[in-house]
Amino acid sequence: MLTSPATAATPKAPGNFTGHGFDACVAPSQSVMDTWNLQSPFSAIGIYISGNSRYCGDKYQPHLSKSWVSKNAANGWRFIPIHVGRQSPCFKNNPNSRVQKKHMSTNVTTARRQARSEARETIAALKKYGFGAGSVSYLDIEWYARTSKCDRIVLEFADAWTEYLHAKGYKSGLYSSGSAAIKLVDEARAAKRKGFTLPDHMWIAWVNKVADTDGGPYLSDAGWTNHQRIHQYHNGVDVTYGKKTVNIDKNYLDVGKGSVAAKQTLRCGVKMTFTSYPQLQLGSQGPEVAALECLLRGQGLLKAVDTTFGKGTERALDAYRASKGWPATGRTTPATWTALLAHGGTPRVLKEGSVGQSVWRLQRALIAAGLRPRMSGVYDDKTVKAVKAYRKARKLPAYPTTESKMWAAEARQDRLSHGSRLGAPRRRRPHQVGPEHPRGIRGCDRAGL
Repeated sequence: MLTSPATAATPKAPGNFTGHGFDACVAPSQSVMDTWNLQSPFSAIGIYISGNSRYCGDKYQPHLSKSWVSKNAANGWRFIPIHVGRQSPCFKNNPNSRVQKKHMSTNVTTARRQARSEARETIAALKKYGFGAGSVSYLDIEWYARTSKCDRIVLEFADAWTEYLHAKGYKSGLYSSGSAAIKLVDEARAAKRKGFTLPDHMWIAWVNKVADTDGGPYLSDAGWTNHQRIHQYHNGVDVTYGKKTVNIDKNYLDVGKGSVAAKQTLRCGVKMTFTSYPQLQLGSQGPEVAALECLLRGQGLLKAVDTTFGKGTERALDAYRASKGWPATGRTTPATWTALLAHGGTPRVLKEGSVGQSVWRLQRALIAAGLRPRMSGVYDDKTVKAVKAYRKARKLPAYPTTESKMWAAEARQDRLSHGSRLGAPRRRRPHQVGPEHPRGIRGCDRAGL
C-alpha cells in the first residue's frame, strides 16, 4: 500500500503525502488507473467534483463515482478534489469555449453569499464521492488581470468559502495561477489582512517544470510551511504508461503531515537495519547474527536468537537454502540475505512517497543486494534510483515502483545474468571468530548463489 492509504469507508482527501500527482479533465477509466498505479510515479489525482464552471462537469465524467473513489483509494491512490465555480469579475471567458464561466458579484455581501453557497455544494459533492470530514476542497480561481476592485472581491469570496468549510468540519484549498490569486492571498497573509481566514492549502500553478513545492516569485517561503502546498509544474502534456495515454497536468504535493516514516518494528527485539549485510558463517558473532537468526526463526527454522553463529544456525541456514533449491554452504551470501529480508506480505505497489514497514523491508533487501538506498523508511528519490537499478539488473520492466514481480525476484534472488552489476563494490570486514572467510564476495559480484 501507499503511505497511509485512504482505505477507510470515508477517506480524507488528500491525506498525508509527499510525492507526485496529476490532474486530468476527465477521471480516467479503472484500466488506466490500475496501469498507471503500477507503472507511473503518480500517487495522487485531481478530480473535478463540483462547480458550475467545470469544463468537465458531471455529464462528461463517465467513470467518476463513489465506487470509483473507493476502489482507487483501496489501491493506494490519493485525491485532490477540485471545485470550479464563479470567477473573478475581471476574468475573461473564451467565447469559443463550451463552458462560459460565471462571475462573482461585484457586491461584497452578494459575493460572500455566493461563496457560502458554493462551499455547501462542494461539501455535498465530497460526501457524494465518499470523502470524510477533514477533507480539503480546492477552490479553482482561474487567472485574471488583477485590479484592486477585483482583488477585493476575490479575497472576500475566498474568505467566506474557507469560513464555511471550517464551520462544517472541512478544510479549504486555493488553486490559482501564481501571479493571480496565489500572489494575492500571500500578500494578504503578509499584510495580516484583518478578518481574513487563510486557506489551509495553497495549490500554485507555476509552469517551471520542476517537481517541488517552491512558490517562486509568487508564494513566499514564509507562508504555508507545514505540508500545505501543491505545485502544478507542467501543464497539458500527453503522458503514456502501459500504452495508456492521458493528457494531464503534473503536480508535486506536500500535504497533511507529509510522508513520514513509520517507526521500525523490531522483530525478535533485535536490530534489523545495517549499512551492509556481511557474509556470516560458523563462529561469526555480532548483531548481524541476531538479525539472521531472527529471519530464520520467522521461517520456522530456528527457535533461539542470540549473537553467535553456531551449529543450529548453520543447519537452519542450509535448510533455508535447500528450500530455495540452493546448495548447502553453511554461510550467508547476498542472495540469502536479500531473500530473507524481502520475505513478507506483498503490498500492491510501493512508489515515491510510500511509507510503512514494507518500505523498511524493501530498503534492507536492496542494501543486501548491493545497492545503496537511503535507509529512511520513506520511498524517496534514492530508493527510486535503487529500485530502477535492481529492476534493470533483474530484467524486470523499468518501473519506478515495487510490485509483486520485484518482491518475487528478491525472494527468489537467483543468479543474475552474466555481467549484471547491482552496485559499486564495498569492502567488508569479516564477522566471525576464527579463520577469515573468503575475500572478495560482494553484493555486486555475487548477487547470485
